[in-house]
Amino acid sequence: MRILITSLLLIVLLVPGFGISCQSQEATPPATSLGLPQEPTPGTQPTTPAIIEVVIEGYIFKPAEINVPVGSIVTWYNRDAVIHTVTARDRTFDSGILPRGDTFSYTFEEKGTFEYYCVPHPYMEGNVDVE
Repeated sequence: MRILITSLLLIVLLVPGFGISCQSQEATPPATSLGLPQEPTPGTQPTTPAIIEVVIEGYIFKPAEINVPVGSIVTWYNRDAVIHTVTARDRTFDSGILPRGDTFSYTFEEKGTFEYYCVPHPYMEGNVDVE
């Protein structure tokens, strides 16, 4: 009797599983992460911020005037033997003292014209036009 019950129990448990595994299934495409498309659609590709370099050399900013898109990162490199600053006239940004070889970077998040100068050498001027 014990063998009969065990056999029936195995049949009851195994037969439904066998039926499920033998059914044909339609292939479904793999889901994408978070339901987002795998490739960006035209016109919606993420943009990498522009990185613009300004060299401080010979007591001038090179170039002194630049035009950049919103989100751009501007990096100033001091290649002079003396200290300089990159200070916005409206105090939006200020590098502090930059000894020779130091850099200062700022990300321009808003449109506008940003005038800047060097505090120790106020005749050194430049501007960034953000469009």
